[in-house]
Amino acid sequence: MNRVIKIGQELVPVSEELYREYNRMRRREWYMKWDIKVGCIQVDAVNEVVTFRPSKEDSIERLVKQGADFADPLLIEDIVCDQATLLVLQAAVAKLNQAEQALIKALYYKNRTVREVAREENVSHVAVVKRHQKVLDKLRKFFT
Repeated sequence: MNRVIKIGQELVPVSEELYREYNRMRRREWYMKWDIKVGCIQVDAVNEVVTFRPSKEDSIERLVKQGADFADPLLIEDIVCDQATLLVLQAAVAKLNQAEQALIKALYYKNRTVREVAREENVSHVAVVKRHQKVLDKLRKFFT
């Protein structure tokens, strides 16, 4: 432990690994605070060249003037309609009997296939398809 970091007014001995990580975090903090937000001028005295590096941070106003589009593709009306539809669907599923609810949960919530459900219930997959269709017909009635 031949490295130290300053915490407040105190020098604290630390391992090489901790010292490197601490400095990496300080450099990142500096980068986020200054390098991105502030442009800088670099002067090459040997070649007599001055280069300006602009900041990497942009204002929304400038980006909009350049044609950037920040419009949200989801309208609040769409979100409200989706939520209302979900509430109606939940109420409709709640009115199904337990066997019908179990079928819907298996197919839609547990992502099981019709054949897996049929195998679990010891029936043909055609019987499960017919039951599934009847349940969907019941659910559709809630939306008409």
